[in-house]
Amino acid sequence: MPPPGLYILVFAMGFLLFTRIVDVCIVGFWEREGAWPRWQVRKEKTDHVEDEVGGGDNVEYVKLPMPTTLRGRLAYTVDNLVSPRGESLFKDCSWEWTTKSVREYRPRSLAAFLRSAIQHAVITLLLFDITELILHRVRWNLRSPHPITSLPIPRQIFYTFIMGIFVRTGVDLPFIFRGLFLAPIFNPTSFPPLFFSTPLRSTSLSDFWSIKWHSQFRRTFERLSLPTLWMVDRYARHLHPHTITFIRTFSVFFFSTIYHLGVAYSVPPQSHIVRRILEPGQIKFFLSQPIGLSLERVVVFPLTAGMPQQRKILIRRLYLWVWIIWTGRWFCDGYVLIGQFDGRAMGFSPAANLLDWWKSPSKTGIS
Repeated sequence: MPPPGLYILVFAMGFLLFTRIVDVCIVGFWEREGAWPRWQVRKEKTDHVEDEVGGGDNVEYVKLPMPTTLRGRLAYTVDNLVSPRGESLFKDCSWEWTTKSVREYRPRSLAAFLRSAIQHAVITLLLFDITELILHRVRWNLRSPHPITSLPIPRQIFYTFIMGIFVRTGVDLPFIFRGLFLAPIFNPTSFPPLFFSTPLRSTSLSDFWSIKWHSQFRRTFERLSLPTLWMVDRYARHLHPHTITFIRTFSVFFFSTIYHLGVAYSVPPQSHIVRRILEPGQIKFFLSQPIGLSLERVVVFPLTAGMPQQRKILIRRLYLWVWIIWTGRWFCDGYVLIGQFDGRAMGFSPAANLLDWWKSPSKTGIS
């Protein structure tokens, strides 16, 4: 039987196609005319351009009109589908909703890109292999609905952190290999080597979710939440701005919860696992994030606003990682229960081979 990660990858790719259909063909018609995702082209500044969306000191990004020809619309569709971070197959082009780090990514040459991508691929593969080896060798209590949160607290924290690295590297790998395949054909500036925007450098919980975590589905979840905002704007304008923000955030994470429940359900059930559509760990993790963001906005930010910069960032980061690790234990409960570690995703394992060699009689001197 194929490893569970393969089913998750297939589901994620199918959902990516669904998100693009939602973004362009459904939500694009809900909003005002011209609200469909648009390309933006990078230009050196010469004189003022009205449709500027920001850039560096000598660079501006100008939105392009929607294509009108069949060839142009086909290019628009394909590029939108294969650009999960808002990058583009075309030189000096990106999607208007992408982050600054993606928009300004500029390798010196194709050779420089390939060196960087191969380096990232090796490091990511090793981290993925090591974390998978650690998690695969644990005897999880699959009869318990809480295989992670039933452990002693230090082990809960350790396995949650290791599982976070495993998830991140597992998502990064297909993105890296995609870039290695497509960059020589198209344009190396189109393919940032990693899928994530340095989440370990996040300065707050809001920075983690809004910028540093991956943006593949975030835009779709945000746009699906627009009807909720319209209803709030029409019927509940009197609410406090923090309440309105919480409603918007909750709506976004509600759609994220549905997606991740679909991911969990896409893995075929093992003989020793009872598959549940409403996996409690996934639900608790994602629907608790709006609470954490609200507490940060209402309590943490005001308390740290007047502090020196270093102390402020330290406290906000401490809150971020305490919250993510503590709630992440619930996510990990569900991740273990879907059978994610029943089989190895990689057909070979340098870490396992090194460990077996280290334990071998010839190495230890045992005859």
